[in-house]
Amino acid sequence: METNVPNHSPDTAGGESCPPNQRQAQRLDQCPEWLLYSNARARQRMAGLVAAVLLILAMAILVDGLFARMRGGGSYRLEMLAGTSEPVSGPMGSAPAVESDMRAFPIPVDAPISFEFQGFFTSYWFGTGMWRGLVHVSETAPSGTYALAVGIEGQPSSSFQTYTISVARSEREQYRNALSLVRRWTGFNPFWLAATFGILGIGTGLTSFLLGRRLNALLRDMGLAEIVKVVPEGDLVRVYAVQGKREVTEQSYVAYDRDMKRLGKVIYDGEKNGIASCLFVPAGHGMPTPGSFIAFWERADFTGTPMRRGVFTPLLEKGMQAVRDKGAAEAGADARPDSQPGSQTGSAAAKAEHNAGVSGCEKGQDKA
Repeated sequence: METNVPNHSPDTAGGESCPPNQRQAQRLDQCPEWLLYSNARARQRMAGLVAAVLLILAMAILVDGLFARMRGGGSYRLEMLAGTSEPVSGPMGSAPAVESDMRAFPIPVDAPISFEFQGFFTSYWFGTGMWRGLVHVSETAPSGTYALAVGIEGQPSSSFQTYTISVARSEREQYRNALSLVRRWTGFNPFWLAATFGILGIGTGLTSFLLGRRLNALLRDMGLAEIVKVVPEGDLVRVYAVQGKREVTEQSYVAYDRDMKRLGKVIYDGEKNGIASCLFVPAGHGMPTPGSFIAFWERADFTGTPMRRGVFTPLLEKGMQAVRDKGAAEAGADARPDSQPGSQTGSAAAKAEHNAGVSGCEKGQDKA
């Protein structure tokens, strides 16, 4: 059984060229680009699985937090510990108001809770008047559920905001009484936890996408197209592979499985929206499945460049070239001053030697 794709172009391993006879005999499943592809594919699948799990968890936690918020009456439910405070705010209404107009009514009247007014302000969204304050729970407050109605005197009773306050003596008790299952089991705010998992899931998904770009580049270099769909059609099988914008020039090709074992002949039938449609002729070596390959094109040289065809490759190449040019310029500048003192030293020595010769001749003339 054949296990290698025919080599139409030379291969290189680690940037070093191989002799022609070795390139022709080299199996595709043993060449460096296939090994790199296999490792990257495994990492991409793992990254995609992790991203899916994280995003599902984020969605489930967010739904739990929303249901808990709806059951508790939205922002009007406060879960507090004895001796703590919580900020609250509400609308002023249409009539102007002053600090003395603020009213707060604990329910029941002797409830161990109080309200501290902190002032008026303008709404960030609609520019309307708002009030703000703090709800305090006494340090000696027993566990239980209380209520606090806050509003402005002279306004309709329906404009008063009534807060349901669940008081606990300890954090463990507070978590146990929480409406959110996530907060009850873990003690974390479900919205913060959902945001954390969502950010991690999006980041992992982006990693999977970038690995997919790398895989597509490696497949193009190996002359392969990945099969994405298999449909039985009579005695034959119709397969669909990712062709992209590359041209297919012949009619008959070879299909390989995920281990680069030859499956049989493929007849090219056409292309639509970058997806090639082919008919697979069974040859008794197995059937193609999604993830198998078709050898549409000739193999390209493998240079082993880690970020070949990456998103930021042009910027990195420009940056590296600028660094190399700067280094060469600095090396040339350092070499020139070194040569100048040497030449000056040589000329000075020659001048001194010339002067010594002249003085010697003058002394000889004097003696004569």
